[in-house]
Amino acid sequence: MTGTTGSISLRRRAVLSAMATAVLPGFAAAAAGGEVIRLVIPYPVGGGTDIIGRLLAATGSERLGRAVVPENRGGADGLIGIRVVAQARPDGSVLGISGIGTSVTLALTQKNMPFLMGRDLEPIAHLGAFGNLIVVHTQSPYPDLPALLAAARGRSEPFFCGTPAQGSPSYITLRYLCTAAQVDISSVSYQGHGQILNDLLGGQLDMALLSVPIARAAIEAGQLRALAVTSAERSSVLPDVPTVREGGIDDFDASLWNVLVTAKGAPEPVIEQLNEAANASFASAHAREVLHTAGVEFRPYTVAETRAFVAQEGERWRRITRAAGIEPA
Repeated sequence: MTGTTGSISLRRRAVLSAMATAVLPGFAAAAAGGEVIRLVIPYPVGGGTDIIGRLLAATGSERLGRAVVPENRGGADGLIGIRVVAQARPDGSVLGISGIGTSVTLALTQKNMPFLMGRDLEPIAHLGAFGNLIVVHTQSPYPDLPALLAAARGRSEPFFCGTPAQGSPSYITLRYLCTAAQVDISSVSYQGHGQILNDLLGGQLDMALLSVPIARAAIEAGQLRALAVTSAERSSVLPDVPTVREGGIDDFDASLWNVLVTAKGAPEPVIEQLNEAANASFASAHAREVLHTAGVEFRPYTVAETRAFVAQEGERWRRITRAAGIEPA
């Protein structure tokens, strides 16, 4: 069973990666000009952030007339890669894909952050959003989120949920859910999503929080049941999965997202040009197909809108972490 899940995920990611890098003639022409923009992707090859980054590199090269070269620098929940961007020259030649963790939530859970959004990094463009899914094994007795929460409240032994490491967006989302639903669910931290899937399918976990791009293949294969999506709206690729709000928790919203960033101090005209290129790149029919297949919801943001969004998310998640009793460690 586990092997099947892995092969499905690998096939889907291989298809998405191939689609994301399909627009390469312009990339080759720009590279011949000798002007290169580095695009740091702070996670390994094949994941959702990598697919978004490679799509932007391929299509953005054509828009900018310069080679945009993707560079995977994974490790430490994205901190290693985004630190490279924060320490680069502030001229817009080094860009990064920063998610909610490296943009907002890690700064709320760690005392010694190597960089901060606004102080060391400048947001340029919004690159799309997607929800986490609350998932269980298909043989689980819980048909929906209210049933799962009722079981967790009434059980004397611990109720276990698999998430990435403490401080990750998924971990904070679980704590947010526990606070909002007044329920006690124990987090089991993992280094990778593959291990979470293995233990959920093997019966070691009661539930898990996995992103739409990660969990979708196993759901469609009939191995996992999605009880709810944590975003405010339903996912366009899994429209039958209700939101947490629909499960009875008012105003719940724990969307995941990515933004394009560069070192603080880059010239404003450069930032505007990069914003326009990113928005135009993701507006194409090819890009929209890749993003939809990956479960990413995209709409263009201006530079000002992107900055305001990141600031608002920072304040919102600050309130959430305080309510959940999460302190920087």
